[in-house]
This record gives sequence, C-alpha cells and structure tokens, in this order.
Amino acid sequence: MSLFLGKIHYLLYNKIQANEDLLEEILDYAETKNLPTQDIKKKLYESYGYPERSALETVIDEGNIHGWLQNKIESVEDRTASLITSLINDYGIELSEIENIYFENGKNTMKNIEKVDFAPSDLFGLIFSYLLEGMPCDRINRLVSNSETEIVWETTECIHRKHWDKVSGDVENFYVLREEWIKGFINEAGNRYTYDKTEDGYNRIRKEE
Repeated sequence: MSLFLGKIHYLLYNKIQANEDLLEEILDYAETKNLPTQDIKKKLYESYGYPERSALETVIDEGNIHGWLQNKIESVEDRTASLITSLINDYGIELSEIENIYFENGKNTMKNIEKVDFAPSDLFGLIFSYLLEGMPCDRINRLVSNSETEIVWETTECIHRKHWDKVSGDVENFYVLREEWIKGFINEAGNRYTYDKTEDGYNRIRKEE
C-alpha cells in the first residue's frame, strides 16, 4: 500500500467500482435490447472519461489524491446520468426496466454479505459503503433518529443534480433508482427489515422486534 493512501481512499474507490459495475449492468441490458451499445459507450467515454478499473495504488495521482478521486466520481456519475437519460429519451427504454436492474443489483450485493442480526444502523452503514454520496467530507446524510429498531435520515443537499442537468436529464430518476437499489438490498437482508420514506420525506429502515 502506498504511504499516501489510507483506508478511506480505498473505501471510496471501492464505491466508485461498485457504481462502475452497476453501469456495466445497464449497458449489458441495453445490449440485450439490440441497442448500439458500442456507439453508446464510445460517446460516453469521449464525453465523460473512461472507467478506471485498475488497482488504486497503481493508478492514483499521489500528488492530488482528493482531486483524482473526485474526478472519478464525476466521471461515473456523468456517464450514469447520460446513459440512463439517453436510454429513456432516445431508445424508448422504460424507467421501470432500469429500476429492476437497480433492485437486483442491491439484492445481489447483499447476497455477498454475511447475514447477521443487523441493527438498522449497520444496514445504513453498509448501504453507503456502496452508494456514492460525494466525498466523505460532504456529509450529505444527516441522522434524524437512531435506535435498536429504527434509523431515520435525511439527505441535506442534492449533489447529483448537476450531473443530470448537464445531460438534460431528470434527477428524480436518480432518486427513484437509488430507492430501488436500497429496497433490493434491504429485501435480501431478511423479512425482519423494511425500508420506506416517511411522510416528511425522511428515509427509514425498520427492524421488527
């Protein structure tokens, strides 16, 4: 390990990789619909950069660790927003079709985690070890309440809109898809757990006693 890299950098890079994996699943689905995926990829990569899949310590700019990681986040988020917007607007793919990809990805992610008697806060921590929410210093998610049976949090700022605005997309699609991923993840954790949105828009994970 590089002397300049710490655990937090690897955790963030792993989150970027998880989102790259999800993007590849969407592209794979587009291919099953006989869409011109190679042309779509070419446009994405030329416009927003290529995915970086090598080991972090072999590729990162150690003189600009924060900036390098931020650039990779920007790239994968731009490509995701552009791809989803294009599939819906240009190729007639329904949002519900992409929702299913996110739901199944969330389920499959949980399948690879050892099942234990999770506290709701454990699941919250796991969720955001996969989902990108900016840099760690951004602190976008604020806890509203936390107990042995329930955790509630709010998103204090939308840091994703700029990616969707850039491609004339609808950022609400991002949040619909994110919720589907969380639902799939929680669904696979076991029937003791539920995820929903409260009436005031807070996110909530509950555990049956």
